[in-house]
Amino acid sequence: MPVFFSRTATGFVLLVLAVALCLAASPAVFTQTGTDPSGTAPITFGQPTISGIQGVGFEQDIRLDPTNAQRVYTSVPGSLSSDTSWIWHSEDGGKTFKWVTAGTAKVGKPNSCAGGGDTELAVDSAGNLYFNDLTLVNFSTARSGDHGATFVCSNTGVPDTAVDRQWYATDGDPTNGGSIYLSNDEIGPGAVTCPVSGAVNNVLAMYRSPVAPAAGTTAGIQFGPAFKVTRASSCDEGIMGNDEVSPVATRTGQPLTGGGFATLPTPVKHIYVIHDDATFSKIAMGRCFPVAFSPAPIANVSDPSGLNCVDLPVADLGAPGTVKTGGNFPTMAIDKAGNLYAVWEQAPVTGGHIGDTSLMYAYSTNEGNTWSTPITIPTPGLLNNVFAWPAAGDNGRVDIAFYGTDAAVPTAGSTSCPNGGPDSVNGTWSLYMVQTLNGHTASPMFTAPILAGEHYIHKGTIQTVLGGQCGDRTLGDFLQIRVGSKGEAQIAYADSNNADEPFAPHGMYVKQNGGTGLFASSSPVSGEPILLNAASDPAGDAMRETSGISLPNDPNLDILQSSFSQPAPANCHPAGTPCYRVKMTVNNLTLAPPAPDAVAAWLTQWLVPAAPGCVDTLTTDSCKKGGKNPFVYFESNPTGTSCWSGENAAILVGGGSALTYPGTKQITGAACSFVLGPFGTITIDVPIADVSLPPGVAPLSTNRLFSVTASTMTILAGNAETKQPDKGVHTLVGGVDVFNSPIGGQLFDLIDVVRAYDFVPGAGGGGGGCHTADGDGDVPGNKGGSAHFHFHEDNCNLQPDSEDFSDPSSGTDFHSTQVTSVAYDTVTHTVTIAGLGTNNGLPVAFTIVAVDSSLVPPGLFSITLSNGYINSSDNLLDGSIVLH
Repeated sequence: MPVFFSRTATGFVLLVLAVALCLAASPAVFTQTGTDPSGTAPITFGQPTISGIQGVGFEQDIRLDPTNAQRVYTSVPGSLSSDTSWIWHSEDGGKTFKWVTAGTAKVGKPNSCAGGGDTELAVDSAGNLYFNDLTLVNFSTARSGDHGATFVCSNTGVPDTAVDRQWYATDGDPTNGGSIYLSNDEIGPGAVTCPVSGAVNNVLAMYRSPVAPAAGTTAGIQFGPAFKVTRASSCDEGIMGNDEVSPVATRTGQPLTGGGFATLPTPVKHIYVIHDDATFSKIAMGRCFPVAFSPAPIANVSDPSGLNCVDLPVADLGAPGTVKTGGNFPTMAIDKAGNLYAVWEQAPVTGGHIGDTSLMYAYSTNEGNTWSTPITIPTPGLLNNVFAWPAAGDNGRVDIAFYGTDAAVPTAGSTSCPNGGPDSVNGTWSLYMVQTLNGHTASPMFTAPILAGEHYIHKGTIQTVLGGQCGDRTLGDFLQIRVGSKGEAQIAYADSNNADEPFAPHGMYVKQNGGTGLFASSSPVSGEPILLNAASDPAGDAMRETSGISLPNDPNLDILQSSFSQPAPANCHPAGTPCYRVKMTVNNLTLAPPAPDAVAAWLTQWLVPAAPGCVDTLTTDSCKKGGKNPFVYFESNPTGTSCWSGENAAILVGGGSALTYPGTKQITGAACSFVLGPFGTITIDVPIADVSLPPGVAPLSTNRLFSVTASTMTILAGNAETKQPDKGVHTLVGGVDVFNSPIGGQLFDLIDVVRAYDFVPGAGGGGGGCHTADGDGDVPGNKGGSAHFHFHEDNCNLQPDSEDFSDPSSGTDFHSTQVTSVAYDTVTHTVTIAGLGTNNGLPVAFTIVAVDSSLVPPGLFSITLSNGYINSSDNLLDGSIVLH
């Protein structure tokens, strides 16, 4: 049976599981790639954002704040031996992320309680944030009423021990009459040996908080006794997926002896949790509802747990040994009408060898009492798919995100994972999404897989329960998708394409910016396109936010604009050396970091995935690890200033690791320059050869660098280069050698982050080619009415350029004075214009993004000013945008 020792001393999860299942399939309908199920609006995604500049991105979860559409939370576990996990927050709709303010300086641990195992978040209807961290002995449970600035917590959240893999669901505000529900596994009750999973069975349990008549102050801190959804001495539970509260209250009670279900006197909202069994050949759904807390259990009335539950069958996949699920969790979603959707991975088993893994889907329109015949979700072009996670919106509308690859399971015995399954597939794995708008009809129609990230996110094998847990563990067990306030998909995932691929993936976030969403009233979705070559950042957000304290803005570390270009070699420093020019504009550059730190760094990093068919030399491993995460930075420390280039490393934190950015090659002379004072600048010319893949290793794209991200950070003492990365083998706790990748650098505090953009040489603004951009029209004002824009850019006829914008509702009157970057994307029909200007006579940096109104009607326009004004990607009310 599955025993999850999550994030053990080795920094990895041990699952002791062996399973077998069958592939039951009915074909579903799919539409052309990039279109919604009606065949109309293309579904697109915006800029993939590095959410985890600090920490790592192992199995990142995501929650959205229903009280503030701009607030996003994510979390990941560190390791049990480090007693550390991490929570990030975004206050700008997912454009930038930092650790929550409660995170301890440099380390990020968000509260004083134990942790480091699996993590889970929840946000209730009042905006309270809940955090659950696994200790294996118990759960540490925490709640924050100030958006992660402070937490109250308990090391004994539940009255049980030997618990594992937790999930949260909330109903209303648990601190004021609502409830939060915790589902998890209990390890080993009954000491049953199960047919496929082996010794030590799991039992699915659900808990409720607060425990009446306890005050709301205990909500999410202390949970009542467990209701055992599956039988204690049985093999009914393998490993459960997520739990969700239905938005529709009904009067359905517990099963009656003669069949059917009791009718409750008043409607209640039911809580559902999906799971498989220990033979990994059955899917089931626990259905619970709240009852009175009482020592005397009376069906439909009271129970010590405050819950009544029943376990309902969803699907019998076939005889154990002929089919298998477990890639990794079955997952579920509930739409606004109360319809249930179940998704799981499934593969055939022949002679003990596990075949290719498909995504399976079933639905229920009667609260889980009966289910549709499972169907295979069509994923043309993909042969293996894992970690599927659904989200639902309006009646019948469902998105499903997952990792997929076009690589097939090799023949038996041909790899180090002889049982086959996803763990034996050496492929390039990408983040995909499919959508259905008629999810509970006889033949649901799905889109073909839509690439949600710009590029693949992992190269090699991937570890699953289904494949025997012998694959690469770096991505963890899952990804997550949530539905934004406009029905758009928001996805948290991991990207492992860097030098520390085995153990330090970046946490990533991406949001749908076009096409049909899950709410009909706000479809099609609109959002900003991917920026090119430059981005602006609001002033005033460079704050050290650690250990529960937010310090005032530090203008010295407050980035106003970041840009990336490729001058002609003759204009590089030194002349004749092909270079990238990386530039920052800073609010007021003075060099000195805030006390007590003695080192400050102004860093720009980006991602360079390797080509899928690349080949390493005898001295390189960038191809095997999927690519490179290069960076450059300008540093100020007690000994002076300097510029450096390098690629990411990691530092050991107990049995886990955290990303670092130690420079390995100094950049000297005119290639490292800065101008102090207001609107100060830092300019670095870095040789392209120093920040590219090794010679002979081909990149995925020869014409694009991905997710360029500028940030500022501070370090306690010394410099950012010490300790230099060591690429030797590192012995970890317990004598297990797992870190054979760069270890070095120092932990840091992240002060300011600029939204990510891509760099495309030749897209304009110094890269060659003849382009023009003209726009004039109106968009909605930030506080009502309309805002007017006008811009003209022409690098064909060298005509005067101009950008003007006014929003009377916000008192904004902007005029450009200098354009530093103009970049055109001929695929998405967008232009990104960045530079300097004035707003009501005061200097600001700006970024404008515009979408051609004739090619992508009615056109979109957005502007970001460094004084904090943002008018985000609104459709034109009138006028036009024309790009040539």
